[in-house]
Amino acid sequence: MYLVHARLRTVPPAEVPGDLRQAVRAGLRPADRVEHLAVHPQSAEDFTLGFFLLSDSLEEAERRAAHVCRRLLTARALPDARLLGVGVPLVPLSLPEHLRS
Repeated sequence: MYLVHARLRTVPPAEVPGDLRQAVRAGLRPADRVEHLAVHPQSAEDFTLGFFLLSDSLEEAERRAAHVCRRLLTARALPDARLLGVGVPLVPLSLPEHLRS
């Protein structure tokens, strides 16, 4: 399973709707292989969708997340927005001792 973040910005700048998580969940399909979804508003216009995807590789997970976002944008399950980027969040190499095990 991979955590993939998709960063989006509403166009024109408009507030991110409060029911965004429910709208995205309603637009997901079993073939998307999304096990969990998180929505992180970054500002009034920017938001990140966190997809926990079942996948055989990192590259496949990133492709699938981008495909899901494009489909949701086309289907209007997301507010009118621009996909800024898709990728696995990086973890710092030096973690505090209590997080290493």
